[in-house]
Amino acid sequence: MQRIQQMELEKVMTERNDLKTKVLKYELLGGELAQLDDDEIMNQLEDRKKKSRRSAADIDRHFFCSFTNCKKAYGTEASLIQHQRLKHGQNNGMDAYFRI
Repeated sequence: MQRIQQMELEKVMTERNDLKTKVLKYELLGGELAQLDDDEIMNQLEDRKKKSRRSAADIDRHFFCSFTNCKKAYGTEASLIQHQRLKHGQNNGMDAYFRI
């Protein structure tokens, strides 16, 4: 019985991997279906350019923490709010909307 379950699991995993490969092919070609082999797919995935991030020095920090003795500054209001919530325990009243 356990051997049958193992064989079924392997079959499902193979089908899953085949579907993932087909989805990658579809996405790489901008929605066009084509016959690419796995090596071509991997080459195209490796050639994708990563999104560049700004370095810490490049961020204009206009949002300053208002807590005493805290000299932190952030580039976005959301980052400041996250800092205040995590480091200072401040609740801005919006948490009630996100609770489940």
